[in-house]
Amino acid sequence: MNKILKNIIGAAVLVVILLVFYLLTFQLSHERLVIKESKAVISVGDLNSKKVNAYYELYEKATQTDLEEAKKWTKYIKGMDLIYYNDSNDENQSEDKEIMVVNLGWLYPIAKFKQGEYFDDLGKNYFSLKEVYQKQLEEDYDVDKKIYMTNYKGYYFVSDDVMKLSDYMKLLVKKEINKNISSKMKGDTLGEAVIDLEEFTQGLDAIKINVDYEKNKLSMNGYLYGDLEFSKYLNGIEKKDRKFTKYMGKDKIYITNTDFKGLAVFMRKNVNSEINSMLSLVKMFTGKDFEDYMDKVDGEMIYDYVKNQLLIPVKEVKDFKKLIEIFAKKDGDKYILGNGETIEIKDNVIYYNGIMSEGSITPKEDEFMNISLNLGLYNPVLKDIYVDMGGKVEANKIKIRTTITDGELLEIYNRMEGEKND
Repeated sequence: MNKILKNIIGAAVLVVILLVFYLLTFQLSHERLVIKESKAVISVGDLNSKKVNAYYELYEKATQTDLEEAKKWTKYIKGMDLIYYNDSNDENQSEDKEIMVVNLGWLYPIAKFKQGEYFDDLGKNYFSLKEVYQKQLEEDYDVDKKIYMTNYKGYYFVSDDVMKLSDYMKLLVKKEINKNISSKMKGDTLGEAVIDLEEFTQGLDAIKINVDYEKNKLSMNGYLYGDLEFSKYLNGIEKKDRKFTKYMGKDKIYITNTDFKGLAVFMRKNVNSEINSMLSLVKMFTGKDFEDYMDKVDGEMIYDYVKNQLLIPVKEVKDFKKLIEIFAKKDGDKYILGNGETIEIKDNVIYYNGIMSEGSITPKEDEFMNISLNLGLYNPVLKDIYVDMGGKVEANKIKIRTTITDGELLEIYNRMEGEKND
């Protein structure tokens, strides 16, 4: 009996070792999928992870949709990638080719064994979805394109054109990788997309967007990578020097900067000629450049985009008073502009259109920008639902984050559904 038990345990250990060996050596690394000719990659991780299942629960709660049937299939998917590539040297070819890659993990050999039930063999390891399932896709999901598939070293490759599959596979076996894209992919969020811009924009290498869900919040982060010269103009002042964060609140934008003059110089190089001409009027009337005035801004600015109010602390007010007096009429402690808006200067702070009220949002100390965005600006149905946004300079990249709570997501869905039913 003990001998039989030993044999069973030994066989089980051997199976586990062989399975681990298979997964570690047979399957291609994820990086290898990002062929040199890749232009953009959209990547989704394990569709049965705790993070994804938490998001499923939120989606089901919001939409009153039962995802159990869908989860029967998605639980086997360990990763999916949509890869856009272009193997042509023809500059006139405007459209990239696309291919989907599916990782089934340890189920890959089982899937290969059973794939004949779902696919017709076209020869040379290329397959087409059987007509009965093709028809079902069209009826249930409005997919009217023919589905083709091939498999290779632990992955299934899917496309609507067998030639796209063939072209991609020829490039895949070359083992050449687009490092500019693959180095940006971390695989630690719900999903991420990376676009290669090295050949298109000077100084900008790539753009990445990822979506994540944790701690009852959905976040979307955007990253700009490259030799971003202008990023040096986006560094905020130290926390101890920030005196006006108390004014940050809903419907407001908070910006902090150590070099507003440098930022103004950079922006003037990149604005249209009409705006540039308007800014040039400042020097015509005052003898000082617009950038000289920006140099006097004391590290912070806050703008209320609903009330059209602006708060600007300045290092000294003398030059600003001269500038304001050119365009406004003094009335007591206020300056009245031609459009009826007012400017007040108190304790080295310029208030445009009234004294700004304090808010209840504390900007993150490592961010140069914080925005409380009312989605009602874009759709009246979403009035008073807010998205929290922020900007941060990191090594060789700029990060723009967006965060919304799951409660706000539920409210968005409920309002949008209510609008549909009206």
